[in-house]
Amino acid sequence: MAIGEIVLGSFLASFFEVLFDKLTSLALGYVQQEGISVALLEEWKEMLVTIDAVLADAEERQLDGNHLVKLWLDDVRDLAYDMEDLLDEFALKVVQVKSEVESGTSIGWVKWKFSCFGQHKSSMLNLIPRSLVSKTKVQEIKGRLETIVTGKARLSLKENVVDRSNYTNKRDPTSSLPEPRFFGREKEEAQVLELLISEVENSNATLSIVPIVGMGGVGKTALAQRLYNDSRVKSYFERRAWVCVSDVFDVLDITKTILRSFTGLSCEGEDLDGLQVKLKDSLSGKKFLVVLDDVWNENYGKWTDLLKPFEAGAKVSKIIITTRNLPVASIRGASPYPLEELSLDNCTSLLAFHALGVTNFKSHPYLEAIGKELAEKCKGLPLAAKMLGGALCNERNPDKWKSILNNRIWDLPKGKKDEVLPVLKLSYVHLPSYLKRCFAYCAVFPKDYEIEKDELVLLWIAEGFLDGQKENDDILRLGWDHFDELVSRSFLQQSRFDASKFSMHDLLNDLAKSIAGRTCFSSGESLLAADEDDASLEKARYASFISTLFVTSKSLRAYEHMKVIRSLMLLHDRFSWKDKFHISNKVLQDLLIKLKYLRVFSLCHCSIIEVPNCVGDLKHLRYLNFSYTDIERLPESIVALCKLQALILRGCRKFSMLPPGITKMINLRFLDIRDTKSLKEMPLDISNLKNLIILSKFIVGPKKGTQIKELKNLSHLQGELFISELQKVEEVRDAIDANLIGKRGINKLFLHWGNNFGNIRNDEHEALVLRSLRPNTNLENLTISDYGGVIFPRWLDDPSYSKMVSLCLRDCPKVTLLPSLGQLPSLRELSLEGLNTISMISSEFYGGKKPFSSLTTLKFDEMWEWKDWYAKGSGEEVPFSCLQHLVVRSCISLVGTLPHQLDHLTKLEIHSCPHLNNSTSVVCVPSLHELYLEDCNEEIMKSFANLTSLTILKIRNLAKLVCFDHGYMSCLVKLKELHIGQCDKLTHLWQDGNETQNLICLQSLVIDGCLQFTSFVAGEGEIQLPCNLERMELRGCTSLEKLPSKMHTLKHLSIWNCPKLIGLTIPLDDRSSNNLISQLEYLKLDECDSLTSFPFAKGTIPALKTLYICGCNGVEYLEEITVESLNTLGIASCKNLGSLPQCIHTLSHLTHLEIFNCPTLEIEDFPPVPITLSLLSLIECPKIKSLPNQWHHLTFLQELYISACGNIKCFPEGGLPPNLRRLIILGCENLKQPVREWGLYMLTSLKYLTIDLSMGREGEKSWFPSEDKKEEDAWSLLFPSSLTYLSIYNMRNVERLSSGFRNHLSSLKWLCFMICPKLRYLPADRLPPSLQVLGIEGCEMLKHQCSKLTGQYWPLIQEIPLIDIDRVQIQ
Repeated sequence: MAIGEIVLGSFLASFFEVLFDKLTSLALGYVQQEGISVALLEEWKEMLVTIDAVLADAEERQLDGNHLVKLWLDDVRDLAYDMEDLLDEFALKVVQVKSEVESGTSIGWVKWKFSCFGQHKSSMLNLIPRSLVSKTKVQEIKGRLETIVTGKARLSLKENVVDRSNYTNKRDPTSSLPEPRFFGREKEEAQVLELLISEVENSNATLSIVPIVGMGGVGKTALAQRLYNDSRVKSYFERRAWVCVSDVFDVLDITKTILRSFTGLSCEGEDLDGLQVKLKDSLSGKKFLVVLDDVWNENYGKWTDLLKPFEAGAKVSKIIITTRNLPVASIRGASPYPLEELSLDNCTSLLAFHALGVTNFKSHPYLEAIGKELAEKCKGLPLAAKMLGGALCNERNPDKWKSILNNRIWDLPKGKKDEVLPVLKLSYVHLPSYLKRCFAYCAVFPKDYEIEKDELVLLWIAEGFLDGQKENDDILRLGWDHFDELVSRSFLQQSRFDASKFSMHDLLNDLAKSIAGRTCFSSGESLLAADEDDASLEKARYASFISTLFVTSKSLRAYEHMKVIRSLMLLHDRFSWKDKFHISNKVLQDLLIKLKYLRVFSLCHCSIIEVPNCVGDLKHLRYLNFSYTDIERLPESIVALCKLQALILRGCRKFSMLPPGITKMINLRFLDIRDTKSLKEMPLDISNLKNLIILSKFIVGPKKGTQIKELKNLSHLQGELFISELQKVEEVRDAIDANLIGKRGINKLFLHWGNNFGNIRNDEHEALVLRSLRPNTNLENLTISDYGGVIFPRWLDDPSYSKMVSLCLRDCPKVTLLPSLGQLPSLRELSLEGLNTISMISSEFYGGKKPFSSLTTLKFDEMWEWKDWYAKGSGEEVPFSCLQHLVVRSCISLVGTLPHQLDHLTKLEIHSCPHLNNSTSVVCVPSLHELYLEDCNEEIMKSFANLTSLTILKIRNLAKLVCFDHGYMSCLVKLKELHIGQCDKLTHLWQDGNETQNLICLQSLVIDGCLQFTSFVAGEGEIQLPCNLERMELRGCTSLEKLPSKMHTLKHLSIWNCPKLIGLTIPLDDRSSNNLISQLEYLKLDECDSLTSFPFAKGTIPALKTLYICGCNGVEYLEEITVESLNTLGIASCKNLGSLPQCIHTLSHLTHLEIFNCPTLEIEDFPPVPITLSLLSLIECPKIKSLPNQWHHLTFLQELYISACGNIKCFPEGGLPPNLRRLIILGCENLKQPVREWGLYMLTSLKYLTIDLSMGREGEKSWFPSEDKKEEDAWSLLFPSSLTYLSIYNMRNVERLSSGFRNHLSSLKWLCFMICPKLRYLPADRLPPSLQVLGIEGCEMLKHQCSKLTGQYWPLIQEIPLIDIDRVQIQ
C-alpha cells in the first residue's frame, strides 16, 4: 500500500467517541418519556463498541497494505456518518415535540411515545405512522452494522491493540506563534540575492527569470519569502508582487493579482488584454520583482501570454519562480537555481529546535543519537524536520523517539504520484486523536486558501469535532487550544501577508485530502465537468466551491448529487478577494432544498441581497455565514433552526434588523454582527440567549428588553464586544448589572456614546455609567468614544490591566485630565483623539518608573487646547523607550518640542501643529526612516538630529519654507523619496548644486503646488540632479521656467500645470551633447500652455517609450516625434491642436495611439499608422473626417474605441481590422453606413462590443435586426458568435428583438441595453443560458417587463447572477 492512502483507524476512534455520547444522551432523553425502551440504541452501542475495539488493529493492517481492511474501514466511516445523521434526526424530533408541548400547541398530548422502539428486540421494528424515521432506514443501519461486525471476524481483526496516538502527550498550547527559524541556507540566500540585485552589463535581456527548483518540502517558498522581505530587495525594486500559483496556471487570474499588488485597484470584469495593458503601463520603466510560487505549468504559450506586459519594465527587473519541475524552470531559457536538501547537521538542528526549543542536543545527550537517525529519515527536507520535531515537541522520553524511529511507515512503498512524505504521514499518525478530525477537515479548503483562526474553530464546533471533550462553557477556548496546537506542530502556518490568517503547506493539504478521501470535495468552476458525474460525490460530507465572479446553476451541478453533505462553503476566488461574486436567489434556493443534512453553510463576499426562505428548512444547520454580503435582513423562517450555534453576519453593511424570534434560538452561541453599520437596534430579550459566547455588538435601547442590563445573564461572553448608544442608559444600576467585570473572556471592548441625547448631556451621569462598566482585567483592547464625562474612571490606569495592549480614547470633549497610562505594562498602542479640553500632559500621565515600557505606537489627534507636553517620566527616566511610530495631528495649540530621545522611532508624522518646536531643543531620532511634516512651522525641521537613516521625507504646507538650509541635506545619505507640496514661499530646493552630491540614494522627487518655485538651485549655472534620481514629478509650479540641464538618470518625468515652462531647455536636437536624457522612458506634459512645440528629433531621447501631451493649449501642431522606441502616444485636451505628425507610421514600436478631446483637430486624410498598433482610441474629436486608410492591414490591432467623432461618415474600404477583440463605437451620428455592412460578423476574435445603433438608422425600425420572423440567422449576419460582452445603445424605436439570439450568441456573458425607450420584447427563443450579467438603463418598457417577481420576463431571467436596472442591483 502506498503511503498516500488513507489512515482511518484512529480518525474513526475519535468519531466513535462522539457517537457514544449521542447514543447515551439520546437514550436518556427517551427514558424521560413514559413507555420508552432503549433496547435498540443499546444494541447499536454494543456493536459500535465491538467495532471500536479493533480500529487500531485495522489501521496497522491497512498500513501493511491490506486492501480489504481499507475497504472495511471505508464502510465503517460511511456508516458512522449515516448513523450520526439518523441520531440527529431523532434528537431534532425530541426537541420539536418538547417545544410543542411546552408552548401548549399540542394540548392533550400528555403521553408521547416513540412507537418504533418496542420493549423487545423482536418488536423493535414494528413502526406506526407517527414513527420518527422509516422502517427502511432503521433496518438499513441495523443491517450495515451487522455486516461490518461480521466482516471484522472474517478479517480476523484483533481487539484492544494500543493506538500509537495515545502515546502523544497533550502539550500546553502556545498563545503566540513561534518565531520562524532559517537553518543552513546562508549560502543559497546570498547567491540568489546576488542574482536579484546585480545588474549584468551588456545584457540584452529585458527580463530575468530566477527559477528556484527543488522537491516538495525542501524550502523553496521559505527561501523566496526571505528574499522577498529582505531590506536590500525592498529598497532595490520599485514594485513587488507575490502570487501563489499552484497547479492551476490561469494567466488572467495571475495578471489580476499582480496588477492589484502594484496598483491596489480592483480588476474584476476586465479581459486579459485590458488587464495586460494596465499592467504594462504600471510597469513601464520600473524595476519590479514578481514571485510566482509553486508553479507547475510547462505550456510555453501560457508563459508567453503571461510575460508580455513585463517586457515594459526596467531591464534589471526579476521574476522568481519556485517549482518542483525542472522543465518549468527551463521553458523560458532561464538557468535554474537548484535548491538542494539540507545537510544532516542542519536538518538535525532544525529537528532539535522544533522538538526541544534549542538547536542541539547538548542538554539532552541521551536523545542525540536517535535524533540524528530521525534527521536522516527527513532526507534533508526542512518541512519534514519541522513536522517531525513538532510531533516530538517537549517530549523527553527516548522510548517515544524510538517508537517513531522504528515505525513501519518509513518502509511503505510510495506511489508514483504520491506526494505525501512518510514523515508527514507519521506526524499525522502520532497526532492526538482529538486533533485528527480537526486537521482532516481542512482538506475542504483549496491549496493556499487562508482562513482566520476563529472561523476555523467555529467550523470545528459546528461539525461536532469538539463535542464530549470538555464542558461546553469552554468550547471556544478548547477550539483555540486545538488550533494553536496544530500551529505549534506546523500542520498550520501563519499567512505571509495577513497575520490574522493561516494556511497549510501544499504537502499537508495533500495529506489532509488523502485522509479525508471521498468524504471531502473541493472544486472550482474549471474542474467541475470531470467531477459532476462521479458516483463518489454521493458519499461526500464536506465540500467547498471556489468561484470567480459569477456562479451559475451549471457550475453547481455536481453539488446537487451530494445528498448527505454536511459542510458547503462557497468561497471567493483568492485572486479576486476585493470583489464580491454573484449568484441568483433562484440558483441558491434550488441547491439548498436538496441538501437537507447541511450543518455548515457559508456564503461570504457575495452580492446577494436576500436569503432564501428555504434556509429555515435546514434543520441540522449549526453554522450559517453570510459575511460581507448585501443582505438587509434574514427571513423569519431562520428562527426554526433549533440547532443553530453560529450566525455570522460580519461586514453586512446593509443589514438593518435581526429577526425578532432570534431570542428563542437557545442553542445560539456565536452571533457575529461586526461592521453592520445599518443595524440600529437589538431584538427584545437578547438575555434569553444564555449560551452566547460571541456577541460582537450590543446596541443599547431605552425599552425593557433592550437595556444594557440584558448583558447580565450572558456570562459566557468572550472575544470582542462593541457596546453603542450608551447615552440611552438611564439607570446607573443597569450598567452595574451588565457585569462587565465578571466577563473574563472579553478581550476587546468598545464603549461608544451616540449623538441622540434628546436633552442636554449629563456629564456626571455619563461618568457614573463609565465607572460602572469596568471590564475584567483580562482585557487586551479598549476603545472609549464620544464619552461626555469630565474625568475618566480610576480603573482605566489600574496596573492590574496587565494584558492591555491597545487603548484608544476618542472624541471625549470634556475630559481635562489624562490617567496615568504609562503604568500599563503591556500597552503597545495608544491613541488619544478629539480630547479637546486637555491642555497639558504632565508627569501624572507617565506615573511611576519605566513609563510606557512596551509602547510602540502613539497617536495624538485633534487635541485643540493641548499646549504643553511634559516629555519626561518620573525621576527623569526616559519614556517611550520602545516607541517606533509617533503621530501628532491637529494639535493647533501645542508648543515646545517632542521627547528628546526617541532611539527606536522609525516613523514620525506631524500635521497641523503650527506652534510645535519653538524651542532650540534637539530631538534625537537615529532610527527614523519616514518623516511627514504638514501645516507646521518650518523651524521644526531644524530640531531633528541624526537623520542618517531617513529614507522618506514628505513636506506639505510649510508656509515659510523658502529653501533648505545650507548643509541640511548632507546627512540624508539614505533618502530615497523627497516630496514637497503646497509650500507657497519655496523658491529653490538647494543653495548650490553641491548639496545634491550626498543624495546618492534619492530615486524619487515630487514638487507639488509650490507657486513661487522657480529653480532647483539658487543662482545661475547648470543644474545637475542627484546621481541616481529616476522619477520626477512637477505639479502646479506656476513660476517654474526651466528644467535642470542634466537629467542623465531620469526615467520618469511628469509635468503638470507649469504654464511658464517655455520648453524643454535641454538641447535635444544636439546629438553630440552630453546632456541627452538618455534613460528617460516616460514623459507626460499636462497643462503647460507655454509649450508650443516638441522638437523630439530622432535619437534625442533614445529610450522613451511613453509620451502623453495633455491640456497644452499652446500646441497647434506636432512634428518630428520620431522617437523609434516609443510604444505609447497619448494626446488629450489640446484645444488648439490642428494636425497630427505625418511621421506616425515611422514609429515602428508604437502599440498605443490615443487621441481625446481635441476639438480643432481637423483631419481630412488620416495619416498612415504603423502596423504594430494594438490599441487605437479616437474620442471627442468632432473634426476628424476619416479613419486610417486600409486599416484591415492592421493585424495587430485588438482594441478600437471611436466615440463622439461626428464627422466620420464611413469606414475605410476593405473592412475592419481582422483581429479586433474589443470594439466601442458611439456617438458618430453621421456614420450612415448600415451596421450589417460593417462586417462585424467576420471578426471571429471579437469578445467585447459596445455599439450605438442610432448609426446606420438600425434603431429606427420596430424589429431588430430583422422584421422577418423566419429569418433566424439575422443575428449571424450582424454580430460574430465569439462575443462575450454586448452593450447596445440608442435603439430608439425598436420594440422587439428577433429570434436566433440565443443560439448564435451562445457564449454571451454580459448583455446591456441602454436608452431603448420602446423596447418591450426580448427574443422569443429567450436569452443565452451562459448569461451572467443583464444591465438595463433608460428602457422603461423593458424595465417593467423584467421587474423582480412581477415582470413577465422574471421567470426567464431569474437565474442570471447579476441583474442591474437603472443602476440599481435587483439581484
